[in-house]
Order: sequence, then structure tokens, then C-alpha cells
Amino acid sequence: MRRFLLPLLALVTLHCAHAPESPAPAAPLPSPATPSWPEPQPPALRLSEAVRPVRYTLDLTMLPSEPTYSGTVTIDLDVREPARQVWLHAQDLEVTQARVLTGGRAVEARPVTASEGRLGVLLAEPLGPGQAQLILSFQGHTERERSQGIYSVEEGGQPYLYTFFEPIDARRAFPCFDEPGFKVPWRLRFTVKQEHVALANSPIASEEQLPGGLKRVTFAESHPMPSYLVAFVVGPFELVEAGLIGRNPVPLRFIVPRGRGAETAYAARVTPRIITLLEDFFDQPYPYEKLDVAVVPRYWGTMEHPGIVALGQPLTLIRPGEETVMRRKAYANIAIHELGHYWFGNVVTCRWWDDIWLNESLTSWLDTKITDQFEPSWNFALDGQANSLAYALRVDSLTATPPLRKPITTNDDIIGSFDNGTTYAKGAALLNMLQGWRGPEPVRDMLRAHVREHAWGVATTEDFVATVDRTLGTDTARVFQSFIEQPGAPRVSATLECKAGAQPLLKLSQERFLPAGSTGSKAQKWNVPVCVRAGRGKDTTRECTVLAAETGELPLSLSGCPSWVLLNAEGTGYYRSGYTREQLAPLLATAAGTLTTSERLTLLGDMKAGVDRGDVLLGEALKVVPSTASDPSRLVLEGGVQFLSSIRIELLPEADQERFRKWVRALYGPRARALGWKSAPGESDDVKALRQQLLMLAAGMGQDPALSQEAGRLARAWLADRKAVEPELARPALQIAARNGDASLFEKILTQARQAQDRNERAELLGLLGGFREPALAKRALELVAGDEFDVRDTQHILRTALYRSETRALAWEFYQRNFDALASRLRSDEAGRLIGVTGVFCEESRRAEVEALLKPRVARLEGGPRELTRSLEAIRVCVESERRNQPGVLEFLRRQ
Repeated sequence: MRRFLLPLLALVTLHCAHAPESPAPAAPLPSPATPSWPEPQPPALRLSEAVRPVRYTLDLTMLPSEPTYSGTVTIDLDVREPARQVWLHAQDLEVTQARVLTGGRAVEARPVTASEGRLGVLLAEPLGPGQAQLILSFQGHTERERSQGIYSVEEGGQPYLYTFFEPIDARRAFPCFDEPGFKVPWRLRFTVKQEHVALANSPIASEEQLPGGLKRVTFAESHPMPSYLVAFVVGPFELVEAGLIGRNPVPLRFIVPRGRGAETAYAARVTPRIITLLEDFFDQPYPYEKLDVAVVPRYWGTMEHPGIVALGQPLTLIRPGEETVMRRKAYANIAIHELGHYWFGNVVTCRWWDDIWLNESLTSWLDTKITDQFEPSWNFALDGQANSLAYALRVDSLTATPPLRKPITTNDDIIGSFDNGTTYAKGAALLNMLQGWRGPEPVRDMLRAHVREHAWGVATTEDFVATVDRTLGTDTARVFQSFIEQPGAPRVSATLECKAGAQPLLKLSQERFLPAGSTGSKAQKWNVPVCVRAGRGKDTTRECTVLAAETGELPLSLSGCPSWVLLNAEGTGYYRSGYTREQLAPLLATAAGTLTTSERLTLLGDMKAGVDRGDVLLGEALKVVPSTASDPSRLVLEGGVQFLSSIRIELLPEADQERFRKWVRALYGPRARALGWKSAPGESDDVKALRQQLLMLAAGMGQDPALSQEAGRLARAWLADRKAVEPELARPALQIAARNGDASLFEKILTQARQAQDRNERAELLGLLGGFREPALAKRALELVAGDEFDVRDTQHILRTALYRSETRALAWEFYQRNFDALASRLRSDEAGRLIGVTGVFCEESRRAEVEALLKPRVARLEGGPRELTRSLEAIRVCVESERRNQPGVLEFLRRQ
């Protein structure tokens, strides 16, 4: 009504001023026509390509202390087909006004909402092809419990605003076309308090003082980016200038809560070198005008936003003197990962979420490679290759695990596509396989070509495979594609044929690797690049072939029949090698230096896979552990520990549990005691890492009395004075002390958690409480998870720790069942999905039935929940079968020690 009131008054006034003395009766004014709105027809999932965004202008008013904020977004549109409705995304927002401008005039519009965060703009008349503008005014809520969308966290009594949008939470912050394929420039403008810092992806273009203690901050237009990469921070931040970085020098600075600047010293020192290593790999300059590091409250929120990378406080804020090996590794590796995304993900972005593996796999492979260059003494590539490969193959052995390229038909699938075992680790392992087969430089050049061909655009799996085909050849492309589209991993086995006067011949075969107890089919095949090493005396050879059928042959260039054959040279192949006992024996007996460390680690992993498959009994495999325990290589020692981790200690008779602990003490105790609880001057990072590993094995798993007692003394000393214990040893001492701790220690830790001003220290202390074995203390710790005294994002680690500890698992499960609904309602749904996944720790059929009964009615409403439950139930079933098969042999082995 209001928009027609002023014209009506004007007409009446004009008529009265010029009316004759005896006016004729006035004719009634026509009523305005009511617009005819089309029936809303929301898309099933993906938005239409008929109307695409071209550019955004986003204007927000953000006051961190306020529960709400307001904004307007203007979206320049490319209309490709006539439209009566435009669909985009908005979730938990109140859209107060919608306008559409085209051809210099306004088209009446009405906003409507649909499920799963879809926003429709209905038009009173068709919008013709060409250019248009969509203008939406809205109000939103600042999130204060879950770190998603625009969220607020207090530090020192002051609220700070941060953002986290990946994958589909930008729609919680402002209306947008919230899909990765809509990659366009953004212009941002914020109204904030004059004393606050406001920073975003692009540099600040201007600042304007406003009445009421406010200012308007306008940012330069960004490079093209999808909505999930938009990022900003607002609050009373401290800025730490860290000089210039890159081939085309740009400023580096750290954005931290007030008073925390000194804790960025390590990060500020090493980040410029990280950028140099990445530029050298891509042979390109750093691609943005600045690098701000937004130091966000938790690990969660770490993200590759262009120009304003987010790195968690636990990573980035390190007090002077506390730069431990673990913390240095963690910062360097994760900073390399997130900044590596600037090329794999930001410059080139996946077109749709089924190709998110392109962002994550390529970057996961790269971060291992660059971290190894950053600090060779860490042996990061070897460590990552062994552990990441083993993890990927273990996850891929479950039939519930999807392929690397996952079909996306729901929002639930989008959340589930960020699968650590496949999207990250498997894709990285496949690139490592290509590198081992084709060589490092050709693979590097292929990746450089991929970035250059699709710079500032989007790419698909088909695009990537085409680049592989063009640069590395059609055979390589076929190999890679065969691993992308289907789930699982091959098991390659061989028989050796030696005939007089002929070359030795390996007869190869492949099938899907499945553990015993799996109900899946083995009838799959891949194009597998199989590289083998074989030896006879001092004569060795390395041969490769592509096994494209179920069987194949590989001649060996040796003068006689080899005495040993290794089926995965350098351990780079993404497959499990199947060995008979007769084939294993000579491999295990090879002279020192015959097999590389990588090959030894892969061989141990293949033996463990043989145990999982039922080819080798665990009791037999345990015989290799003593040689690994005394090996000079820390990585080989860790490779042997996987066999110990396969023993379900809580399911052994009590006397055999003590036999197991005694055996572990005998294996690792002497070396642990020799290294002791104090480091030597000039000690290498590798020795420091080895000490921690040995102490955790001997005093943790083995419960060595003397080492445990010293851990308790050190833990109490650290609680009294943080400088009383070396930072490297504080964590293992506290973890071991908690495991054996009493009520007095529990109270000391809880009291300090309550007093801690630093959120990260508080979370670390609370996490220790989950390690107490004494039932009454374990119950007290778990009640903290259900209570309101602490943030559930910090206390949930208590529950996870208690579930993983064999001594507290039953108590933790009882608590889990009683409190799952309340916890799930307080967590992000994807975090709740991971809480479902932790149930895979069980190994009893009765527990499997309980897990299914509790969670099956609940998982449908949690993003990623159904897949996590299916995988957990399968893992429990496989474990039950493994325990049935292996426990008798384990008991026999322990009783012989």
C-alpha cells in the first residue's frame, strides 16, 4: 500500500488547485494489478546454469558483541535463458527485501525459501537473456557454539569474529550461489567499530569514518573465487608485521588476538621459506597481493582462503622456548598444505564437489613433498608415505568406503566427500605411485601444466586426466583413471618360474584386497603399474609392467633364479603385495642395506595386510617385532608397533594381559631407559621423536614401573612450574601420569583447566582427563563432557580418549549411549558424524548390535552419518573375525615369552 500512497496524494492536490467552481464527480482511480507469481520450483541439488553470477558486491555491518548482523549483497547476473525465478542459497538468514534490475528498470521480485538452504527469487515478469542485478537485503545470526558461517569467539573478555564456509556454509553468512563452479570476483565492504581491525581476502582500498564511532572499510576487488573461499575477520586484533615474501614481494602479517603477537615468532620465521619452496615447485610467483595469516581459535577453521589463510592457534601460537619437534612439524606441514591450496584449489578450483579430491589429494601429496624439502632430517616423506599409504589402504579395504571420485546427489554427500582416507590420503598415494613409476620431474611438470591450463578457472576429473594423457601418455592416464572411479585397492601376488636357459619369469595376478570377514567381492581389476625388485647374491634388478588384466607376466633381467622378489619396489605402488610364507622368509632375511627403508616399511605393511586377510596368523607375525624394536631407524620401529596395536588387550585373559605388558617392557624398556627423560645437548629432532615413542611404548603400553613413576614426578613438577620440564617431554609425561594417576593428580589438572586463560592449554589439560583409568575418575571426566562448565568443542576429546583406552572403553560406551543425543545437538553435524565413526573401535558382536540399535535411527539427520555408521559396523565385523582367528595364536606366542 505504501508505495501507492504518495502518488495518490499528489494527484488529489493538483486536482484541487485547478478545479472549476462546480467540478464534475471524479472517476475512481484504477487499482494496481496484483503480480502473478510463478509456483516455486526449487532445484533438486545443483543450481541451474541458466542464471549465473558474474560478480558480487557484499556490504555487511558487523559488531562482534551483537548476536545479529545485517547486510546487502548485489549480484551481477548473466541470464542465459528467460527466467521467472532465480534460485541460489541462503540458510538461517532472514531475507528482508529482494530487487532485480535489468535494462535500467526494476522487476518486482519476491524471496521464497526451500529446504536444505535454497533461496528462490520469484519474478513478476520474465527476465530476458542478458545482464541483470539481483539485490538482496538480509539479517543473519552470529554463531557462538559451532565454528561455522560467521562465528564469534571470546578472547580475554573481548569477542572476535571469524568465518569458515567450506563446503556449504557461506549460505549461512549471506545469500549466494554456494557452489564451487560459480567462481567470480568479489567486492566486500564492511561497517565496523572504528577501533576494530577488519580484514578480508583482498587488500583494503579505502577507510571512511562514520558517525557513532563506526567506519566503513572497502576492499579491492578479488581474483575470481567461489563462495566457500570468501573470508574475513573483525575485532580488536593485534597485527604482527613479518616482512615481504615471494618472487614479487608482498607483505606477510599475522592476525592474532590482542597480546598474543610474540607467540608467532616461529611461524613468522619459517613462512617466507614455505612460500619460496612452493613458488619453486610451481615455477610461479605467489598469486595474491598479500598474505595475512588469520590465527583462528582451534584446529577447526584452518583453511586456505586466498590472501587470508586461516591457521589454528594450536598450530601457530607457540610460546618462546616451546618450539618442540611436534609443534614445528605440525605448523610447517599444515601451513604448507593450506598455502599449497593457493594453487591446487584457489587458482584452479574443482567445478563440483565430486571433484574435491583434485583440491585435496594434489595438495596432500604436495605437502609431504615440500615438508621433506623444508626439513630433510624429519624424514617426512618416508613417514608420510608409509603411514598415509597404510591408512588409505586400510580405509579402502572396507566395502563401505566410496571411490576417490564420489557421486554427489545430496548435501549429505557433499559433507561426506571430505573423507580423509580417500579424498586426501588415497589420491596422494596415487600421485606417489605415478612418481615412482614415471619419475619426479615428469609428474611435477604435469602438475604445473594442470595449473597453467586452468588458472583462475575450474577443472574436472576429465580435465585432469586429459592433462595426464597429454603430458605423461595415454597408458598413464588409463592407469590413473582406473583407480579414480572405482573403490578399493588391488592385491598383487606372483609366482616365480625359473627354467634352464630362460629368463626368470614372474607370473602376476590381481584381485581386490579384502580383509577376512568382509562380504565384498574380490572380482575387480585395475591398470596397476607393478614395479618389482629381485636379487640373487649381489645381482639385483628393477622391472616394471602395467598389469591390466587379472593375470600377466614380467620377465626379470637376472642371470639366474632370484633368491628373493619384492613386489613393490620403493613401496610407491598403491596395492597390497600378497606373499606366501616361502616368499616372505628370504625377504626378511636379506642383508642390511639390501632393501631401502621405504621398502622395509611397505613389507611390514604387507605382512600386516596378510594378517588382516587371513594369510598369516598374528601370532606368527609377532615374531618380526623384536628385530624392529632394536632397529636404528625410528620409522622401522614404528612399523613393528602396528602388530602390537592389532592385539585386543582387553579381550585377553588377565594373566596374558600382564604377559603382554612384560613383553613390551622387555622390547622397548632398555632403549627407553637409556635415552631417559632428559635430552642431551645438540640432540637431533629424530632422536627426540624416538625418545617420545620409546617412552610411550615402555611406560604407556608396557607400564614400566620406574619410567611411569618418573613420568608422575615430572607431570606434577610441570603442573607446579611450566619451566621445570622440557617442553618435548611434558606431553608424554602428562599422558603416562594420567593413565596411572590418582584423585590428587586429577584435581590438579582439572583446577588448572578451570584457571587456564589460554583456550588451547585448557583443551590440552581437559584432554588428559580422558586418560585416567580409575573408574571413579573416568566417570568424573566424562561428566564434564555432558556438563556446561566447558565448551563441548574442548571436552569431546575426553570421550574420544576414553573410548580408545581399553580400560575405560566400557564406561565411555555407557556414557556415550546416555548422552549421544545431547552431544550431537551441540556439535556441528559433521563433528557428530566423526563421533559416530569412533564406534569402529569396538571388537565384539554384542557391541556391534548395540551400536546399530543406538545409531541407526539417528544417523539420517546427521551429515555424513549414514556412511560413518555403515563403515563402523563393517570395521567391527572385520575385527570380530580377526579376533576369532588370531587370539589363540597370540596367546600361544605370549605364553612362550
